[in-house]
Amino acid sequence: MRSVLIFALLFLFACGEEDTEIITLGPYKKRCYGAHGERDCLMIYEGGSRGWEFFFDGVEGFDFEPGFIYTLEIRLEDLGPYIQDAGPYAYHLLKIIEKKKTPDDFSYDTYVPD
Repeated sequence: MRSVLIFALLFLFACGEEDTEIITLGPYKKRCYGAHGERDCLMIYEGGSRGWEFFFDGVEGFDFEPGFIYTLEIRLEDLGPYIQDAGPYAYHLLKIIEKKKTPDDFSYDTYVPD
């Protein structure tokens, strides 16, 4: 009985709070250069003076469709110790909060999401 109680407590701690984020992805991929050479990257809005930046990682469970600005709720999975040429997290889609048609005058230089 005691081992069942210990197992249940460990399970509850392991299934504790998820590390989640809300992110905004841009409507078009841009050419980027990373550890794996040249490729097309998603663009993520970082806010403030940082603006739009390359998002080198993908989001598991998310199918990108060009021409839409996405607001996503994602879960971050810590990948543990440093892995060469990889980010510290794997990103998993929890839900699409908004999928908005891109304005005709869209530009990564001037567009600021709501």
